[in-house]
Amino acid sequence: MDKITEMLKAHPRRPHGHFERIAQCLAACTECEQICIACADACLEEDEVAALRQCIRIDQDCADLCAATARMIQRQAHPDAALWQATLLACAQACRSCSAECMKHESAHAHCRLCREACDRCERTCMELLRALPEGGAEITH
Repeated sequence: MDKITEMLKAHPRRPHGHFERIAQCLAACTECEQICIACADACLEEDEVAALRQCIRIDQDCADLCAATARMIQRQAHPDAALWQATLLACAQACRSCSAECMKHESAHAHCRLCREACDRCERTCMELLRALPEGGAEITH
């Protein structure tokens, strides 16, 4: 059992099931945040940085939404189902947008390919978690 799943199970107001999906989403969001930050930084060092301005902006937006999503779904006590749903949807959309932008540059920049791959994974895990949870929020047991 990974440490994220172990921590979720140790929480006194833990979610009813879905431990693996929540843990996968936490991991994917955290990874995507870090990769988006690294991609934006790498874009700033490219010779044709002006052509990468939109990529940098979307990388930063995606990193921020991934970080916020990970922090929110990590807090298990009294989740707001509507807020979970909205946040997971927003994160998935940010990842779709970032993936689409990075795809435009990935043939020239390996960091954009790696970012697109991370965004695709994060989008997928956000949507899987959203579908798994009742009304987009955590079901709590005592």
